[in-house]
Amino acid sequence: MIFSICISFGFKHEVSRQVFGFSGHLRVGAYQTSSARTPDPIHRDDVDWEIVVEAWHAASLQQFHKQAVATQIGLIKTDIYNHGIQFKGVEQDYDFLFFKSCLIEGNIPNLADSVTSNEVLVSRTLAQKLHLELGGRLHTYFVDENHVRARAFTISGIYESGFSTFDEKMIIGDLRHIQRLNDWDADEVGSFEIILPNSAIRNLNEQARLFNFFLPLDLVAVPITSDFPETFNWLELMDMNVIVILVIMALVIAISLISVFMVMIIEKTNEIGIFKTMGMPLATIRRIFVWKVMYIAGKGMLIGNFMALTLCWIQKNYPIFKLDPAMYYIKHVPVYFEWSWLIFCNVGTLAIVLLAVLLPSIAIGKIKVAEAVKFS
Repeated sequence: MIFSICISFGFKHEVSRQVFGFSGHLRVGAYQTSSARTPDPIHRDDVDWEIVVEAWHAASLQQFHKQAVATQIGLIKTDIYNHGIQFKGVEQDYDFLFFKSCLIEGNIPNLADSVTSNEVLVSRTLAQKLHLELGGRLHTYFVDENHVRARAFTISGIYESGFSTFDEKMIIGDLRHIQRLNDWDADEVGSFEIILPNSAIRNLNEQARLFNFFLPLDLVAVPITSDFPETFNWLELMDMNVIVILVIMALVIAISLISVFMVMIIEKTNEIGIFKTMGMPLATIRRIFVWKVMYIAGKGMLIGNFMALTLCWIQKNYPIFKLDPAMYYIKHVPVYFEWSWLIFCNVGTLAIVLLAVLLPSIAIGKIKVAEAVKFS
């Protein structure tokens, strides 16, 4: 039961962490009133961020991080292969913590200079598919309604998240390239990504409503879960799977303990008759059998806790169960542990054990003394 819960929440935590790492928790952008290829830009001063920060801090007593971004569809051209990509433009204040954890070669692009940086971050998937190397040149082409614009970048780093949805198309570079491609001013961006503290991401829809209350009417805050519904709906289905597994295991526990209890009663029928003949109260006899079964269940729970925690530790530090990233978005079975789940699992199991042994204990009172003494 513990291992099932840790795996389920491990999937939710790891997949959500990767989506949030690429896109943030909330996206603040303009309402799209048309199907234009290039989204409408927004101005940096369209939002009074001081008011939003103060209001959100007053409601949650925490701070959030905002970062300006923009995306552009393009094409990478090599001597042997062409590949469509999504260029994500970011600025110096972009939170690269997630990409630093995924970085396998090179460095994060340097965006601190006043001039536009040509350094980009590409995935290992793209590097292998297009035969790209660290420090090599990357020739890309961006198409608008009038003509094609070529840009040459330098690969400063290679990352590997294992999330194929992003790894196959996403490259990270300087936002100023997109501003020039779209003829935007320096204060125009595609959108703002909002990164919330961990305690505030459990209900992103509620957080989005709070932001929308302070945003202008032509802007909207959208939770990232709405941008990737198929991924998060799949994660929600895993909760139902865990519930089904726990219910089945609870039934197995109850049936097994009832069987153990009934076998003990049959084996000790003669002793039960002797105890009754000697005047021992029925409640005391029941208590003896209940404590005996609880002792058996308790020893099993200790062994189960030790095995589950050991297996979780091994899988977390030395992953032995591998997965296909194309199917599951990650390379190995993830585990995510919290003490509250361990306590809940153990307390729930104890409750099931207690209910399972109290009901058949009624059978002790049905045993007749004369027949029990003769039972062999």
